Amino acid sequence: MPRALLVYCLLLALALGAGACRTRRYLEITSRPPGAEVRLDDEAVGVTPVKVPFEHYGTRRLTFYLPGYRTFSRRIHIGPPWYARFPLDIVSEVLVPVGWVDRRRLHEDLVLGEELLSLPSLRSVIERANVLRQSGPEGPRDLPDANPAVVPSDSEPETDAPQPRAVGAA
Repeated sequence: MPRALLVYCLLLALALGAGACRTRRYLEITSRPPGAEVRLDDEAVGVTPVKVPFEHYGTRRLTFYLPGYRTFSRRIHIGPPWYARFPLDIVSEVLVPVGWVDRRRLHEDLVLGEELLSLPSLRSVIERANVLRQSGPEGPRDLPDANPAVVPSDSEPETDAPQPRAVGAA
């Protein structure tokens, strides 16, 4: 019996030691110029250059912010390497954990300039809201344009804007 106990202890020690050899996954994110704030899926993760650990593969949103530069945002797809695909991942992660390192490098050259925002007119926002309100469970069919050709300035009032009603009026 002592030999069986020794084998069980050895297997337990191997299992515990092998658990420390799981795959380490991280993104190395850089930008030119450095110092841009990085957000991954709308969560601030640091300032470039930054090393961000991740657990799951898939599509993520990566955004760079730096004063004096245009905000840059893009979707990135992080696909699993061959050893992390089913059913190989059972062997490489659980049965015989090798201790892989999955490092992805992402770099972005930021464009100098200020952010350009186009504000839709109140009329186009109201038209889109009415279409959405009147659509059924299948969703809207034809949505009005979100960016109208002419945006009224602050100095000229819109003529078709709804007028405020008096209290008690129907």
